[in-house]
Amino acid sequence: DLLAQMDEAGIDKAFLISLEQDPQRRRKFYGYANRAGLEVEWIPAVFGREVDLEDYRKRGYLADDFELRMAGSLGTLLSHVHVWEMIQADPDCDIGLVFEDDAILGKSFAGQLEAIPTDALPENWDMLWLGWHRLDCEPVNDFIGKPRLPARKGVNSGHFAYLIRSDRVEKIKQLLIPYNNRNSKDVILRKNFDKMNAYFVLERIARTPRIELESVRKNTNNPERTRTFRRWLGRKISRLRN
Repeated sequence: DLLAQMDEAGIDKAFLISLEQDPQRRRKFYGYANRAGLEVEWIPAVFGREVDLEDYRKRGYLADDFELRMAGSLGTLLSHVHVWEMIQADPDCDIGLVFEDDAILGKSFAGQLEAIPTDALPENWDMLWLGWHRLDCEPVNDFIGKPRLPARKGVNSGHFAYLIRSDRVEKIKQLLIPYNNRNSKDVILRKNFDKMNAYFVLERIARTPRIELESVRKNTNNPERTRTFRRWLGRKISRLRN
């Protein structure tokens, strides 16, 4: 079955990051996951505007000069880091599969993942992007590419479906933590492609909804951005009706 395919693909556990207050997004994702035959554990996302900043600063997650600029980016980064820490602490999880709740998966997702030969992924890999926007990679083989440097704005963007090795969690965390909230997690990772072994599938097997150049994912965990987006969408619809 497809769960066996996941085992054959070398994936130990799969996780979904989703805000507790977003059941509709979660239902939609699990519709995709169930059709693909995936067993995915839901991990409640961190709500950026409710983070205890002093506690996180004391624990070393936030920089001394941290100022809350982008609550959504803060919550998103902490959510992913906490999932990585779970993967790292689990002796039965050498490779984790991580999704955000607006990831769209086809029925053949697990089969497509299994179809990537084990030896296609370089031995030194840290993280493998399974979905992306505006790919710009140097092919390593027929399946996998290495992002070209220097990273350009909007290129190789999107971090909503990926594999991460448990023994590389600490290395990747050090690129993000302590966090100052000046850039999003996605931007920081792209700026540090020269310091990590990041790879991308050349044919994406996961995607997200796109509205013009905006990813719906960017509105997650940021109520003000969501309201702005809805006002923009309302004006668009109003003009079409008139």
